[in-house]
Amino acid sequence: MSSHPEPFAAGGSRRRLIAAIAAAGMIAASTAAISPTAATAGPPPTTTPATGTVAGTQIVTLVTGDVVTVRTLADGRTIAEVDQPDDATGGFSVQQHGDDLYVLPDEAKPLLADDRLDQRLFNVTDLIEMGYDDAHTTEIPLIATYPETAARTTTAPRGATLVHDLPAINGHSLTTDKKESRTLWSTLTSGSIANRESSGITKLWLDGQVHSTLADSVPQVGAPEAWDAGYDGDGVTVAVLDTGIDPTHPDLADHIQDTVSFVPDEDPTDPQGHGTHVASTIAGTGAASNNDNTGVAPGTDLIIGKVLNNNGIGYDSWIIAGMQWAAESGADIINMSLGDSSRTDGLDPMTLAVDALSAQHDTLFVIAAGNNGTTIGTPGTAASALTVGAVDKQDQLAWFSSVGPLTGTGALKPDLTAPGVAINAARSQHSPGDGMYQSLDGTSMAAPHVAGAAAILAQQHPNWTNTQLKDALMSSAEALSDSYTPYQVGTGRLDVAAAVNGTARATGSAFFGFFDWPHDPTDAPVTKPVTFTNTSTTPVTLNLTTTGSDAFTLDTPTITIPAEGQVNIPVTGDPHAAGIGEHTGYLTGTNPTTGEAITRTALGLVNEDERYDLTIKIRDHNGQPTNSRVAVKKAGELFPWYLDVDGERILRLSPGTYTVETTVDVPGERADSLGLALLVAPETVLDKPAEVTLDAREAQLLDTTAPRRTEDRQRTLNYAVDFAGVDSFRSAYRVPIWYDDLYVLPTEKGTESSFTMGARWRKGEPVLSLRALGLLPIDAVVQPGSTITTGKQWLRPVYA
Repeated sequence: MSSHPEPFAAGGSRRRLIAAIAAAGMIAASTAAISPTAATAGPPPTTTPATGTVAGTQIVTLVTGDVVTVRTLADGRTIAEVDQPDDATGGFSVQQHGDDLYVLPDEAKPLLADDRLDQRLFNVTDLIEMGYDDAHTTEIPLIATYPETAARTTTAPRGATLVHDLPAINGHSLTTDKKESRTLWSTLTSGSIANRESSGITKLWLDGQVHSTLADSVPQVGAPEAWDAGYDGDGVTVAVLDTGIDPTHPDLADHIQDTVSFVPDEDPTDPQGHGTHVASTIAGTGAASNNDNTGVAPGTDLIIGKVLNNNGIGYDSWIIAGMQWAAESGADIINMSLGDSSRTDGLDPMTLAVDALSAQHDTLFVIAAGNNGTTIGTPGTAASALTVGAVDKQDQLAWFSSVGPLTGTGALKPDLTAPGVAINAARSQHSPGDGMYQSLDGTSMAAPHVAGAAAILAQQHPNWTNTQLKDALMSSAEALSDSYTPYQVGTGRLDVAAAVNGTARATGSAFFGFFDWPHDPTDAPVTKPVTFTNTSTTPVTLNLTTTGSDAFTLDTPTITIPAEGQVNIPVTGDPHAAGIGEHTGYLTGTNPTTGEAITRTALGLVNEDERYDLTIKIRDHNGQPTNSRVAVKKAGELFPWYLDVDGERILRLSPGTYTVETTVDVPGERADSLGLALLVAPETVLDKPAEVTLDAREAQLLDTTAPRRTEDRQRTLNYAVDFAGVDSFRSAYRVPIWYDDLYVLPTEKGTESSFTMGARWRKGEPVLSLRALGLLPIDAVVQPGSTITTGKQWLRPVYA
């Protein structure tokens, strides 16, 4: 893809411009009127709204073919104008969630509710930040995944081009030209996605972007002791998936066995510098520094996959293609100092690919935990990955190091930590700066320490599986301050010397589950085996203790592991022995004589916090239960959930304040007219079981009058809910033309929030007026663009 393509100009498939809003501080009072011919002449003209000076304009084409124009005013507010395709069905919503602006066409909402579409396809803010706006690219990058049991088609769906085959996730990466996006959308919605055909697409994802997550550190982790024992990674292949490599750097020149770029139009060289720094932390010889800056495993062979571009950014599909190549090329270890903190549920394509390739190729993926200081993102969420946080040279947790538990499951991550602050390693000579080395911070620099350590262990134990390597590194980690939990530092800080010299290892972590609320006192505690392995030719005896939460117990205080054998020790996690929240601890095996810690196993469980029933009832204009799609938004959460309610539905939700909204068709004011009722319950405080009834009978008519004869050209309903100091949520809905009348539900003043509802009409003189014999004008209802003929010779009567 060209980095600076020509701006995309829309063709004639647009409907007239439809304006809706999402404002950072308030709802804009007006928008510019657009001439009817603007729709076919290209992008709409840039006009200054009456509410302020336009500071910037971006145009984004969605996968549905809707074209969104975002105008940012000088005061920071934004106006979003949405131009729908001619054949679009329904309207659209414009929503503001914190700093993110979403445009949600009605056509997409059923597939979003059914988890058939990636929400980020409609996050206009993200699309602009990734450079997917029309000024920077004429294409939309996508990933399609298919049912696990289905064979992938070898051709792209109509309207798309196949870019990469991604067998690790049973999928493909695709692109669709923005001029063809409507064709692709029609193909998908008329076939496989909507009907869930087994041979069709299971889910369509945005091919999002991953960013790089950036040395006295080598002695800190005990690598010199491993070298003294004769292990430096010799004969082991490590793949570095990053920004490329400087193959001329003296520290790396003799290690690089293969280089491949998965970034279109960029070769494997490294103008960014991140990949060279990472690679030299693993395998640098220190040749340019008299061996001062030697990497952890200087005997390792490297294969380099460039999956991040020269700006340190990569598409998900580039990453997955690089993972496949590295695993199929025989890499023993794959280092990925990259991540996407916006995807945390462990169900995204990259996480699934890590687990699939780990199982298929017995490759150990070493992945940076991330640098946002909070939740771990993909692909570090993968259960099979060795996920690495960062400490400084005093073994203090780095402020930026991302921590667990994993979103949704509560599972234990990261797995361990390594030095990631002020790491001095090779500087790509193609990157800005001076000198042969540079100092960088980040979990990106912690991960290659662990990848190098894994290479040393793989040399020492060539028959070990990826799981054995992972457990050995985790269970031999150096204990850190008692103030840290496994959700912060895993089992501790990497200790290569202990891993090499140790003869006993244990399961790296044991997670006892996420326990739903309310917690039944009759529920049985959970018992799981922790496996202790002895690789020596003599028995090993260990004293076992649990530390941390009282939730963890064991019945065996001392074990003897037979020579070259294993022992499974049951450990019990009891949610009733602890209160609500996260509970962690360590199972430590110590030498009975010296008291030295030999093994460490991280323990964890989560007692879910309180949950209550929220009952949602929908009633039509006759008071009867009716089916409708409902949006539920919790204050403080990023995105609302969309779900179908067939008259009544009970949800299990955490305490908080919720906004519930839907629309219902109702009869209009005339016998043959159709009305739309917007039903919003802006504030429901859920601190006990609660009920929300959205009753169309209570909705009241909205109407406007004008001093001259007019007809409706555009109507928008919008509302804003502000939860003081917590959250704000804004939604604007463009009303489809087939509705004659609009109705809204009256609301009571909230105690936790403020609620504002607005309606906007754009009116004009009738498209066609008929005059005859001096009578008053007669308005005729016609579709814009239609042709009316009255005959070839004489004017014939036209009755309206």
